[in-house]
Amino acid sequence: MSWSVLARKDVSDAGRSRTIWLLAILLSVLSVGYAFGHSYLGASEFPAFLSGLSDVVATVLPILALLLGYKSIADDRTSGSLFLTLSFPHSRRDLLAGTFVGRTVVLLAPTLVALVAAGVVGAVRYGTEGVAMYPWFLFVTALYAVAFLGVAVGLSMSTTADRRITFAAFGVYMLAVNLWGSVHSLVMLVLHRFDFTVLRNMPDWALLFRLIGPSESYGRLVRAGFDVEQASRYVTDTAPFYVDWWMAVVVLLAWTLVPLALGYGRFRNADL
Repeated sequence: MSWSVLARKDVSDAGRSRTIWLLAILLSVLSVGYAFGHSYLGASEFPAFLSGLSDVVATVLPILALLLGYKSIADDRTSGSLFLTLSFPHSRRDLLAGTFVGRTVVLLAPTLVALVAAGVVGAVRYGTEGVAMYPWFLFVTALYAVAFLGVAVGLSMSTTADRRITFAAFGVYMLAVNLWGSVHSLVMLVLHRFDFTVLRNMPDWALLFRLIGPSESYGRLVRAGFDVEQASRYVTDTAPFYVDWWMAVVVLLAWTLVPLALGYGRFRNADL
């Protein structure tokens, strides 16, 4: 399997990067540090701790994923080393698969280690109620991380223009993590002639529109595993079936695969 050779090479190359190690250490410090500091910020219960930890993860992990992937292929195209790589019996599809799998390993290995350590500290400090579902939290966090990595690798395949990739990655982060709720609210107000009651009683389709944001889907999946306040708007008696937890999985998979497909479409016939 040619792609597996490229994946192993990508893991090896990334493992020698000081930047990657610094990012991994930063995530570990933030996760474990939050586990110790949560008692000053919220209720001393494991579900409350996990709710706060997921807020930290939802903000920091996309940055790490985007930084890890947004130049993963573009830099090799610019330096000319990609031409040498593809002179061996590797196709461009192999390159895509190998790069994505390799970067996924590099991203998830330190992430899961850091979150497991934080979970252990949290269980010791805040009790074990809900600990049995902690693997679910690790799973949905991995889905969330891979979604942003898919966006980053897709951007890296789409162009060699460094500034364009950088601004696009920054724009994706701001929209998907920080501004999605505000954009959703603004669209709803414009469509309903600035009747603010629509924000308290949204139509069913508006719930799905809001859930399309990856951070919203992540919160929905965390809420599915733990009785916390996150994404509670999707679990009311009147919420439609298509904003259940499975739709959040579909959304995160789409955020992963669609950018990869679009980026590969541009990369497949591009000059190296």
